Amino acid sequence: MNLRQLEYFVSVAETLSFTRTAEKFYISQTAVTQQIKTLENNIGVKLLRRTKRHVELTPAGNVFLSEAKAILNRTQDAIKKAQKAATGFTGNLNLGIVEGYDNPDLPEILRSFKSGYPNVSLSIVEADTSTLYTRLLDNTLDVVLNVLFAYSNLEEKEILYKEINKYNLIVLLPTSHPLAYRSVLKLSDLKNDSFILTAMGDPEDSFGQYESTMAHFIRSGFTPNIVQQTSKFDTTALMVAANMGVAIVPSYALSSSRNTRSLVKIPLDEDTEKFEIVAARYKENQNPTIEKFLSYI
Repeated sequence: MNLRQLEYFVSVAETLSFTRTAEKFYISQTAVTQQIKTLENNIGVKLLRRTKRHVELTPAGNVFLSEAKAILNRTQDAIKKAQKAATGFTGNLNLGIVEGYDNPDLPEILRSFKSGYPNVSLSIVEADTSTLYTRLLDNTLDVVLNVLFAYSNLEEKEILYKEINKYNLIVLLPTSHPLAYRSVLKLSDLKNDSFILTAMGDPEDSFGQYESTMAHFIRSGFTPNIVQQTSKFDTTALMVAANMGVAIVPSYALSSSRNTRSLVKIPLDEDTEKFEIVAARYKENQNPTIEKFLSYI
């Protein structure tokens, strides 16, 4: 059995025509027939029933068709990967990921990229939102998976971005909180609470983080009483569990935090803006590996 025989079989099975298969591969119908018979002899089962006017797959042929197509597809993938490796494409990609970001698809994205470009050196750092965007602008990071707070701020700095995911916002409450029984909350329900916020940013930064965070509260009719800012979701969750305040976090943070078991987690209502993660790059950075990596996202 060889790949050419599989190609002939798949073509006949899909077109139900020896004539069209012969034309496709520029060979005679007799040659197609002989190759199919050889294939059937090799595997020991009849794959096709053929009369003068009709061709159909046998039950065994139906099963074999899906497997044959999978083999041909895997072969093409292997050829492409080998060709990419043979071209000797090399380079470096410095990837930044915002702290606490947990995307179950990310490991497979990275594996696929490394498989497709084995000669590219990939380094990964984790940092807060402002640090990632700053490093993007000074070209010490090529791509960042980061929070999008203000479109206009990024566009002014010629930062290009591609949406990855949007996440709902979740309220973290201590179990003793009077609203802990609720199934959904509005931000205004928490106007009398003390807030513990994760990496809200400095009012002087220019990436829109502080302004965007405060805008959520202002639209709900109040200015929050912020008693603490933390750099990690784990710390935020720990402080809420200790009854030091309440917090609002993106839903992805719940899977990455170890301290949420003793908390009550309640979604904010659907009218609340979602938390958006993007893959961002600096327009002036001409590293050729950037586009190759972004094609996997």
